Order: sequence, then structure tokens, then C-alpha cells
Amino acid sequence: MQRLSAWFYLKNNKKRAAILILSFGLYFALLYGVQFFMHPTTYMDEVISVHGAERMQHGYINGLEKLNEVMSLGMDMSLWEPEREATYEELVAEINKGTGRFAERLQAEGTAEHVFICNSYGIHVRSFGGDGYYSAPMLTRDELINFAEYLDLKVIEGRMPEQSGEFLMDERMAKNRGFSVGDYLFDSKTKLVGIVEYDTYVAAGIDYSDGGAPDRNIYLLNQGTIPDLKEYFAKFGIEAGVESSATIEIYADQVNAIKEVDKFSKELQTPLSVMTYSIAFVLGLTLFFVYRLHVQDRYREWCLYRSLGYSQKDVYSLAFREFGICVGISVGLAAIISTVLCIIGAAIMRSKGMFYEYLLPDVLLQILGIGTLLAGVMQIPVVIAMQKVKTIDAMEEE
Repeated sequence: MQRLSAWFYLKNNKKRAAILILSFGLYFALLYGVQFFMHPTTYMDEVISVHGAERMQHGYINGLEKLNEVMSLGMDMSLWEPEREATYEELVAEINKGTGRFAERLQAEGTAEHVFICNSYGIHVRSFGGDGYYSAPMLTRDELINFAEYLDLKVIEGRMPEQSGEFLMDERMAKNRGFSVGDYLFDSKTKLVGIVEYDTYVAAGIDYSDGGAPDRNIYLLNQGTIPDLKEYFAKFGIEAGVESSATIEIYADQVNAIKEVDKFSKELQTPLSVMTYSIAFVLGLTLFFVYRLHVQDRYREWCLYRSLGYSQKDVYSLAFREFGICVGISVGLAAIISTVLCIIGAAIMRSKGMFYEYLLPDVLLQILGIGTLLAGVMQIPVVIAMQKVKTIDAMEEE
């Protein structure tokens, strides 16, 4: 007996087949699209913290007195005693003197090619699901020139900063925040004067001549020779760590940045998974009922095949092959829809200065798992129908 053709029904019922294929295609494309648009939330943190730390590590000098003691910086810490009644300017001058010596010793050690100890400005970098945080160093004019030369920053609009409060910023970050050359960044004292090209986010400015606030951040520029600041500062007998109690609080190095990004990613994964699986369940339930109606419409046709001598196994094989063809075509359709969606999404993200990735292997595996489960669930109405399928004669006898 000739094998039943899975293409026969699909070719002769193009409208119904198209509805099934389009439904499954949109289902898979939507699952990928949701993850694609949410991915920058963690990926931009990775770009700022991990990739950025490949060339520049960053910490905060939290224990100035301890650092002065360990490194013998010669700072007069008694200035901070109330009875000395030191002026703000005297305190800042003493900090600059001591941290300047500290920077010279680190520079002389040779592991870091440039060491900058300075103030910083925090810049929020926005994504669809939250903000990242970039800490921009506030340097002297000469330090900023060295900073730009080392990172090979090319000015593409405006000019290099020359006066106190003037900033440079990469093109992507400027788009992200909606800044243009000439805009004030934080207040009337901080102005964007130059936009540069760079492969990750970067920003820096010229500090005020009085040294600004007494807080001091430390930036170390190198080509990946300092992956772990805790280990690096331990060589000098200085305690460094992500804890605020550490003498130098680590803000960005590769080892700790990877841990922090992984931690944030795991924290975000729970609500993201809940959202994804909720969407998958609701849309999957809708697909189930659509396919169930399709199976019910096929009942009399399958009974006819049984009357012609085909076994229940033959009829089920036909239904399964038809389902497989529809799903196979829908996967191709989903790939096309997802590609178009991602291209449009990428254009939107570029205009907003976001980082993104087209290919998300973990998401594809997640969708494969959901698709496999869905395929199994879709066989329930088919199996139930097969139990009811009879020959035409048997149906008439009833």
C-alpha cells in the first residue's frame, strides 16, 4: 500500500498550513526577540567592567591614613584633628602631596604604564533594563594627554579638553546620554568639548586646580598586566578588596569584574527567566488550542484513511510528519523574523549608544528546550484523536 504523503494535505490546504507555520514562527521569534532586547542590561556591564578593565583598572583610596603608614608617604595626618582647624585647601594639598608620591612609586615599579590618582565623575550608561556606571577620571591636562595617547583616542568631533571641567567622551556614550559637543554634562562647570572613537565606553576630564573633593580614585593603565588589584597591591603590603573596609576598595579589575558581572547576571536571570517562561507558557497555550482545532478538523479525513486500510500507526505517522514539516518551516521563518527584528533592534540600540550581540547561544539552547517540550505537548491532542479514529463503517454503525 502506498505511503501517505505528508505534503498532500499541506499543499491542498495552504491557508491552514500557513496559519500553523506563522504561529510557530512568531512564537520562536518572539522568545528570541525578548532575550535580545534584554541582553544589553548585563552585556553593557560586562563591556564597562570586564572589557574596560583589560586596559584600565580602577580603585578607591578608602584608607588614606593606613596607606600613608604602609607606604611612608610623609603626610601630616594630624591636619585632620579638630584642634588643628586646618582649612579645606590645606587638607586637599596634603592629600595631593601624599598621593602624588604614591603614584610615583607605583609608576617606578613598572607594572602599570600610567598611574593616575585623582577625583572622578560617575556617568550612568543606560540600557533597556537598567543602568551601568562608568567612573570618569578627572586628570591634569598633561595626564589627560597621556591618557588619550595610551588608549589611542582619536577626536572625531570638537577638540581635546584644555580647561578645568572640560571633558572628552566616546561617541557611543555621548549617544547613550544624548550629549553633543558644547553640552554641560553635570552642571555649568562640566562641559563636553570633544568626542572620540573607542571600542568600549570611555570618558575623562580635567580637574579643577584646587584638586576638587578630597576623595581620591586610583587608575592604572596597562595592557592586561594587572588582572587582579588585590594581588597587585599585596606586593606593596596594601590591603585591597571589594569591601569598603579595605585600604583600597576595588571598583574595576578583570578578576573581580567577572565575579560581579556573573553575580548580577544570575540575579537578573531569575526575573528574566520568569518573564520568558511566562510568555512561553501563555503563547504556548494559545498554540496548543490552535493545533487542537487543527487536529479536530482532520478527524474525518483520518477516519477515511483507516477505511482505506491504513493502520492507526500509518495515520499517526502522517500527522507527525505534517507537524514536523510545519515546525521545520516555522524555524526557518523564525530565523528570518528574528534576523529582521534584531537588525531593527540593533539600529535602535546603536542610536542609543548601547552594546549588543546578535547571536545568543544560551538563548538558542533555551528555545530548543522549550520547543522540544512544546512538540511533546502538541502530540497530546493527536494521540487522543488516534484513539477515537475509526473506519467510516464503524462510525455509521454507531
